[in-house]
Amino acid sequence: MKKWETAVLFVLFLCLFPVMAYADRAPSIVLDGTAIHQKAGATAENTGKTVMVPIRIVSENLGYDVKWDQAAQTVYVQRGTNSIEMTAGKDAALVNGNVVNLDAPPLIKQGTTLVPLRFIGEGMGLRVGWDNGTKTVSLFSIPPVVDQEPGSDSEEKPTPVGLTELQSINYSGDRLILTTNGTISPKVSNISGPERIIVDLPNTTFAQAFLQGQSANSDGSGSIAVQDSSLVSKIRYATFSQSPSTVRVVLDLTQSASAKWSLGENNVLLIDLTPSTNDTSATKPALPEKEGKKVVVIDPGHGGRQSGAVSITGAYEKDFNLAVGLKVKTILEKNADIQVVTTRQDDSELSLQQRVDIAKLNQADLFVSIHGNNFTTAVPNGIETLYTRKESESLAVILHKHVLPATGLKDRGVKVASLHVTRETVMPAVLLELGFLSNPTDEALMLTESYQDQCAQAIVNGIKEYLSL
Repeated sequence: MKKWETAVLFVLFLCLFPVMAYADRAPSIVLDGTAIHQKAGATAENTGKTVMVPIRIVSENLGYDVKWDQAAQTVYVQRGTNSIEMTAGKDAALVNGNVVNLDAPPLIKQGTTLVPLRFIGEGMGLRVGWDNGTKTVSLFSIPPVVDQEPGSDSEEKPTPVGLTELQSINYSGDRLILTTNGTISPKVSNISGPERIIVDLPNTTFAQAFLQGQSANSDGSGSIAVQDSSLVSKIRYATFSQSPSTVRVVLDLTQSASAKWSLGENNVLLIDLTPSTNDTSATKPALPEKEGKKVVVIDPGHGGRQSGAVSITGAYEKDFNLAVGLKVKTILEKNADIQVVTTRQDDSELSLQQRVDIAKLNQADLFVSIHGNNFTTAVPNGIETLYTRKESESLAVILHKHVLPATGLKDRGVKVASLHVTRETVMPAVLLELGFLSNPTDEALMLTESYQDQCAQAIVNGIKEYLSL
């Protein structure tokens, strides 16, 4: 009897061991589609149902102001007007001065202070998702966009007629990127003592979606910390004038610099900064313009409550899209000349505009959206490749050329279609329909891993040909 009990315990141990080993792996953290690099000795940990992260990740990777009071064992986190105060071992925290209970308190482990990532992220306005299968936390700083149906009620104040809306402010590679929804004529000037660059946008107001996604003050003013620039330390914004309505954006400089503005596609204002030649502190080399790695955005369609098409056997399109998208990502990451950004790596829900914003934010060289097709009858089948803008046509043709023979399905052609993600993006963008989930023959193939592998490799081959890699 004792031998039998010992054998049972041994079998149970073998079954549990892989799970225990998998649980010991540090969770991955993805911010707006890009994985956060976790330094050795300062990685995230999964403690029960809570992902805990070192305060170094909160300050260095998320860009929040973090202070640690050793004597009081207390962490202070600040972002704009939002603040969080947590003490090691205590189950309650202060969020903007209000007491909030914690699922897991901060803890100190081997000299490193760990704090709950979901609590920090949501307290600072991020959307947080968790994929238990891949042990991945997804953080989204871009606010969701809710399309209003004609005639629907909305609590937002209407934009005055004739005013342009400022929709986003981004800074990368010594370039300020302002996205608007209309024509704009900026006034750019330099001011010394301290060094600043002033950008005034006449006849402009803030988009409500922008204000909701920022830690803005009650008057709409706010600031954005800049972490990786040798020229700019902070970006401030506010309504400078009510009549006429004028938005002012101020760049606080670390050294004197000149600014030159230009207009990009789709009402994007580009302001490029150059260190002044007579400034002795301007010794760092300028960042290269779009040299080095090519940025490729892979967009697995749908997700979350948006299941997409439901196949004839009850499978969700969103799961097919994600499976192929992650396979494309894995293969592309083997190429040292490509930086891969995915709009989602789990069952997260994103609006169409969020997917566009992620591509713009990362200054992508191309955008590929992955989908499965659907129809009201089981008759239609095959592969379609869709694009909207003329500059996307060559990418569409090349991708279709690779995907079609790899799948062996019917050729439904390369077509022009007015789709949000291919229309509103500013880089070459294509949407692939990799078969009909409503067709029994297509569906049977699409739900196999071998077909998904073939699609992924064909997409990668097309991308590499388009980029001449």
